Amino acid sequence: MRPFALPLLVAALLAGAGCSTERKPGDLLAPGELGTIVVDATLLVGQPVSRVLLRQTLSPAEPYDRNAAAVSGADVRIVEAGGAEIALDETSPGRYEAPSPPLVKPRTEYQLVVRTADGRTVTASTVTPDTFHVDDWVLLDQTSLAVRRSLAVYSDFPADPDSVYVVDSNQLVYQDGLLEARFTRGTEIAFQVGLSSLDPGSPYVIDADFLSEEDLAELTRDSASPPLIAEQNSIRLPWFAIFFEGRYRIRVFSIDRNWFDLARSLPEFGGSNGGFGGNAGDNFERPIFHVEGGIGLFASGAVDEVGFTIHPKP
Repeated sequence: MRPFALPLLVAALLAGAGCSTERKPGDLLAPGELGTIVVDATLLVGQPVSRVLLRQTLSPAEPYDRNAAAVSGADVRIVEAGGAEIALDETSPGRYEAPSPPLVKPRTEYQLVVRTADGRTVTASTVTPDTFHVDDWVLLDQTSLAVRRSLAVYSDFPADPDSVYVVDSNQLVYQDGLLEARFTRGTEIAFQVGLSSLDPGSPYVIDADFLSEEDLAELTRDSASPPLIAEQNSIRLPWFAIFFEGRYRIRVFSIDRNWFDLARSLPEFGGSNGGFGGNAGDNFERPIFHVEGGIGLFASGAVDEVGFTIHPKP
């Protein structure tokens, strides 16, 4: 399972400019930083060690070429503090994977060490958060905020997890009630939410008659929140983040410092709000990278998720 927003990282950085039309090429990278190595890897607690993508920044004046951007022939290793050293093999240009990746441990430091064929070295480290679990996904009454019902989760159906999309408790009518994730907040730095519409081609659940074709084209089936502090031990899903009927999956990520700093300093990575509120960040002139010898993201997180189905208002 890949975090929802990470593909935006490489897209935002490789061309030396952000995705936003309001940013100029120099806003993210100085002219002398073209050819800089870009790292993209995120470890998720309890899941196999991630693949590592290595690319290099290209001139924004030239069309993007994936093969030209790939950094091939590098020695790539992930080292667990006090533990194993994991060597990654290049499985396609610029993509490195462990043949038998171990599971990522909670509360553990991991270091990424990259040595390129031309002699450059890139390093980064992350300390994984604790295992994260949502105690209850609840549907609230929109007026009184009383709990109307709890939603079933994937683990309730070990033989067929997709049953979560058809069980009665997980049938939601658009704008009827409020969906909330409740959990016990520990020492987590922050959270980020990813929302995915799983039925390509499903009709709009919003009233699209008042939107232009340009507006409709901007409605994606994947959205991301900015980083959220969640001081009240809960995160509420706004209806403004829902555009389509059908099956949805929502993920709540507990994120490390590296993820948090990049998400709050690079809006293209953290999402354009997408209906979510509570942005924990500020305005930054340049992204915050915790990578030595390059830029990008080597980070970690923990995740919990639920699935449900959205129906139009009767």
